Amino acid sequence: MFLQRLLILAFATSVCSLPAEPVVHSRAGIYHGRHLSNFNQDAFLGIKFAPEPVRFTPSVLNHDSPKTHFNASSYGTDCYGIGTDTNQLVSRGFTTLGEDCLNLNIVKPAGETKGLPVLLWIYGGGWTQGATSDPRYNLSYVVEQSVLNNKPVIGVSINYRLAAFGFLYSKEIAESHNENLGLRDQRVALKWINRHISSFGGDPDKVTIWGESAGAYSVGDHINAYNGNNEGLFRAAILESGGSVGPPLNGTAWYQPMYDKIAAATGCGNRTDSLACLRKVPIETIGPLAYQGLEWFHALDGTFIPRYGQESLVTGRFAKIPIIVGTNTDEGFGVNGVNTDSDAISQLTHSKRYVLTEPEAQEVLKRYPNDPVVGSPYGWGNRTWPEYGLQFKRFQSMATDITMFAPRRLLAQQMSKFKSNVYSYRWDAPKYNTTTSIGINHFSEIPFVFGNPEQDLTPLGNSTENIELSRLVMRMWTSFAHDLDPNGHGGESIHEDLYFYHIKEFSANTNIGIQFPILLNGPNMAKSRRTLYFEKIKVTWKQTLIVKKGLHI
Repeated sequence: MFLQRLLILAFATSVCSLPAEPVVHSRAGIYHGRHLSNFNQDAFLGIKFAPEPVRFTPSVLNHDSPKTHFNASSYGTDCYGIGTDTNQLVSRGFTTLGEDCLNLNIVKPAGETKGLPVLLWIYGGGWTQGATSDPRYNLSYVVEQSVLNNKPVIGVSINYRLAAFGFLYSKEIAESHNENLGLRDQRVALKWINRHISSFGGDPDKVTIWGESAGAYSVGDHINAYNGNNEGLFRAAILESGGSVGPPLNGTAWYQPMYDKIAAATGCGNRTDSLACLRKVPIETIGPLAYQGLEWFHALDGTFIPRYGQESLVTGRFAKIPIIVGTNTDEGFGVNGVNTDSDAISQLTHSKRYVLTEPEAQEVLKRYPNDPVVGSPYGWGNRTWPEYGLQFKRFQSMATDITMFAPRRLLAQQMSKFKSNVYSYRWDAPKYNTTTSIGINHFSEIPFVFGNPEQDLTPLGNSTENIELSRLVMRMWTSFAHDLDPNGHGGESIHEDLYFYHIKEFSANTNIGIQFPILLNGPNMAKSRRTLYFEKIKVTWKQTLIVKKGLHI
C-alpha cells in the first residue's frame, strides 16, 4: 500500500513501462534510483547523509563508501514527530517514523546532467512535525516547471530531528553542548550535498536553501549561523513565512521545567546523569512525551546561534546572499479568547512567542486600534468573529506583524544593504477550500509552490487560475535558484487570464516586491498598517508584477 501511494501520489509514475533504473556512482556510494517516466526524471530517495544518530547528540556526516550499492528507490524513515500532519501521514501509509531518519531525496531531470543549480527544501511544522515523504512536498512538479522554462534545477529535500529529539534544551543540554540538534542535522545534510551533488549532475556552488514556517526559520538560522559564515554551503535562500528573527530564543529558565517533566515521566529525574538515562529510554516510552503540548524551539548556543537574530542582522553578522522572503496576508499567529486590553497584554507579556515587557505591550496596543476594519483577517470590513474573541482581529494583526511582517522587513532591509537581488512578496491567494476560509493564513501558498494536483491533504484545486498561478510561482522560484532572478519565469506562456505589468523601478516603502495574486501593494489595507519595530524599507528592485484582469492597481 505504501509503495502504491508513493507511485501514484508522490510521483504519479507509470507502472506499465519502466525504463532501466538510473544508477549514480559517487564517493558516497552507488545509488540505484527510480525513473519517473511521466516527468522524465530520475529520483534517488532515502539517501542516508548521516548514520543513525545517538539520541540527544549531534549527527555526523556519513562515511564515504564508493563501492557499496544502495537502494534509493523509495523514501526512507521519517523523523519522529508529533501532530495532526504526522498522524495523517502515518495512518494513510505515506511514512514510517523512527530515529534512524537522517536521509535526503534528490529529484533531477533524467539522464546525464552537469552543473545544474540545486533547490533544497527544508519543511516546516513548528519543529515538531514534518516529513520529506509528505506528498505536499513532492518535488517533481517543481523540477518539471524548471525544465519547461529552460532553467533546469535539481530538487533536494532533507529530514532532520524534531520536537524534543531535535530541540531539547535545559542546563544538562547546554552543559554538554547538545543544543539545536535539528538545525545541526540540516547543516550536515548541506555538507553531504556540497560533497556529493556533483555526482548527481548538480553544482555544489549553486545551492539555494528554501523553507516555509519552521523551515524558513531554519533557513534564517543558517544565514545567521557562525556569525554569517555559511561555509560555502549555499549561495541563495527562499524564506516563506519565516526568517532570521523568529520564535523566541528562550533560555534554560524557560525550558528546564519542560525537560524535568520528561525526565520525571521516564524515571530519569533522580538519576545523576538524567541525559544519559534519557538516551536509553525506549522510543515507545519517550516518543509520546517528546511534545505533550511543549514546544521546543531553537536556542542560543554561542556557536551555531551565537546571538539573537535581530542583533545578527543589525550588526551585519549574517551571510550576505540573494534572497526571496515573504509572508501571507493573514498568517494567524494570534490566539483565541482575547476579549480585553488586559487579555492582550497578558498574551504579549507571557506567551512563548511574544515575551514583551508591560510598557512595550502597552505601546503595541496604542498602535493597533481595536477597529475591525483595519484588523486581520484583512479585507473583511466590519465583520467580526466574537466566538474567537472580541479583539480577535486586533490581536491577529499584532501577532502577524510581530512574528512575520516585521522580521521579514528587517531581513530584507538589512540584506539589501549588501545585495541588489533581494526580493520580497506578500501572498494573497487563498488555498482551495470547499467552505469559506477566513483570510489568507499560514501555509496557504504551499499547494501552489509545489503544484501537486494529485495530493489531497491540502488540495491545490483544479481551477485554471490556481493551476496557472502555481506554474508561475514554481517558475519564479526555480528561476531564482537558476540565475538569482525570479523574473525569468517565461510569463508569456502563462494563461491569458493572467497578464503582467513590467515595472522598471518598483519602490517599496511599505510591502516590498510583488503580491500574489496579484494586487500592487498600493493604497490598500496593508499599506495603512504600521509595523512596530522596524523602519520601512526604502530600496528599489527591478521587479515584475502580475495583475489579474478586473482588479484595480
